[in-house]
Amino acid sequence: MALNETVRWIAVIALLFVVYYVTSIVTLKRNILKVVRIFENKNALSDKLAISSENLGIRKQAFLERAIKKRDNKIHALQFLINAGLVIVTSDGRCYLNKKKMAIFRRDGNVIVRFIIPPLND
Repeated sequence: MALNETVRWIAVIALLFVVYYVTSIVTLKRNILKVVRIFENKNALSDKLAISSENLGIRKQAFLERAIKKRDNKIHALQFLINAGLVIVTSDGRCYLNKKKMAIFRRDGNVIVRFIIPPLND
């Protein structure tokens, strides 16, 4: 009986990890879509049209804001895009979305990347 219970607990823990991972991916995808829309609406799609991060309206929430309001994870999506090289930060601190790199990243990426990165409407 003890082995049967152990296997069940391991299965439950593994299922919880899978649910957490899938939830994180879906949340990241939703916020990446929002960030891409912000760049498109502000027309920050080239180095000449780059805008400052303050003008994006994406900022980290304070502790009390996170406790009271709904969480805003756009800052995490923006950081993901910067780390992936899809959002370029210029030497003077302005940002722009590189749609060519985004298309290549989506095309060459694995299944999860293709799910997370939205297809381009160009």
